[in-house]
Amino acid sequence: MVILQRDEIISKLRAWHQQALDSEEIWRWALQATSECVTDDEVIKAVMEMLCAIPQDLWIEEDAQVMIDALSNPVDQSDLSINLLWNYPDIVDLAGRRRTLHDHPLYGPYCGE
Repeated sequence: MVILQRDEIISKLRAWHQQALDSEEIWRWALQATSECVTDDEVIKAVMEMLCAIPQDLWIEEDAQVMIDALSNPVDQSDLSINLLWNYPDIVDLAGRRRTLHDHPLYGPYCGE
């Protein structure tokens, strides 16, 4: 199996953040990558878990920056990165996202109250 690297994920996240990839493209890439690749990096695992949950958790392009920040921290600061990713959903306005994305083909099915 291929080992998933931080640089590869950061590159994909930057493309998503800059809208060179849309949410469905990065979501499908994440699903495929997690089925074909391995890692023992806990931050990579956490980010990939988030990416695999893009539609149901309503992650959008602006959220990519938080994931990039977490992956950009040194490996010896993984606890800090995991904490950042763990706490990030608490500051996201999910109600606002549900209203905004309710007609979106990818997110819409997950925007019910």
